[in-house]
Amino acid sequence: MPKDWEESRFAQPIRDIVLKELPAKVALPDDESDLVVSGLLDSMGWVGVLTAIEDLTQTADFGNPWPPDRPQSIRALVQLADESAGAARPRDDAETRGQALTGDGRQVVLAGWGFRLGSLEVSADEVESECRLPPGTLRKGAGFNTFRHAARDEDHVSLGQSAAEAALNAAQIEASDIAALVTTSSTFLALPSFGAALHARLLLAESCNVLDVGGACAGLINALQAATSHLKVQGRGFALVVASEVHTRTLASLGAPGDFRGLFADGACAFVLGLAETPSKAPVIGEFISGCSGSEASALEATLSPDKSFEFRFRGEALGRAAIGGLLRVVEKLERLSGRSRSELAMLAIHEPNPRLAAIFARNAQLSESKLPMVSRAYGNLGSATCGVGLCLALDRLEKDAAGSRPLIFVAAVAPGLLWSGTYFH
Repeated sequence: MPKDWEESRFAQPIRDIVLKELPAKVALPDDESDLVVSGLLDSMGWVGVLTAIEDLTQTADFGNPWPPDRPQSIRALVQLADESAGAARPRDDAETRGQALTGDGRQVVLAGWGFRLGSLEVSADEVESECRLPPGTLRKGAGFNTFRHAARDEDHVSLGQSAAEAALNAAQIEASDIAALVTTSSTFLALPSFGAALHARLLLAESCNVLDVGGACAGLINALQAATSHLKVQGRGFALVVASEVHTRTLASLGAPGDFRGLFADGACAFVLGLAETPSKAPVIGEFISGCSGSEASALEATLSPDKSFEFRFRGEALGRAAIGGLLRVVEKLERLSGRSRSELAMLAIHEPNPRLAAIFARNAQLSESKLPMVSRAYGNLGSATCGVGLCLALDRLEKDAAGSRPLIFVAAVAPGLLWSGTYFH
């Protein structure tokens, strides 16, 4: 570290980062002021600062955990940046390029897609009141405008069925043509499984393979990977992927705290995957990346206690900054995997914990917010369906604007654990 910390190469860039996170027309404080204790930055603003410095210093998990003996000041940030850069932990560069090809060279493509949201539109103010949150917590603090909640006559299966039927219709195939159904849901808590229940509702063939996969917010990408693998091995037929979540009902019944439950909403998405000769006019699915960074596992935990009630442990700030850092690393990995730069992206569908975090991610990734569908702002956090609904919106938008070429789309998600997954379409 330089003899005088102000001579650090990080000093001015960190001041600039802090200034961007401060409220409009608020001047940069002195370097010794505690940015959080003073109220200049809230928890999401602090997350934005830490993740931007992580990108600046090219180190993973910057300030995680924050040293308890240091104030959350500009000076402390600069000093920690110097220390972290001196002992930088390199990011993983182990990915290789590839495409999802079968043995005969055919490509796995998206033949159709669709989504369905809970039919009730609820304002952020109403959700704050229902969850007993201070006014402005969701609208001003997290950036939500409205949420979509399931009506009394809607559930996981009905939402999933509606999304699946839209995807089948778009693909112009019958339910009987589906050879594999891959489903995911973190809020469906019943037997038979969600996949089995949806199989019966859609009247799929008895020979259709059914597979339920996990992954919570990353579940949709895991399901796409499983379906892609099925098609590559079988070399025939179509696969249907469905994600469906009814958070409002499930989290309320489990007694989840309001500051967690209030973030979530209800919806489903579906995709039909098939095989095509090269080149194909349909969106082609590339390779997948996935992993688990266990250092952030404690940021969100839900366990069944001996009295059969659920215990929630939720550290929003830690989870938020882990999500942004994880998403940024997934995007970097997808760039290496695809051999394409983020500057070439037509759209990017990500899991959005909340709109403000999505905006911080876009800024730190140096991407325009217009490249993100921003699902959560109008619909809420849809869990595993978030990046899937975002992908549907991106595909719909690009299909209207298409000029004969297949656009590049990245899909990235992180989930409690910290699980992370990604893929791309081109």
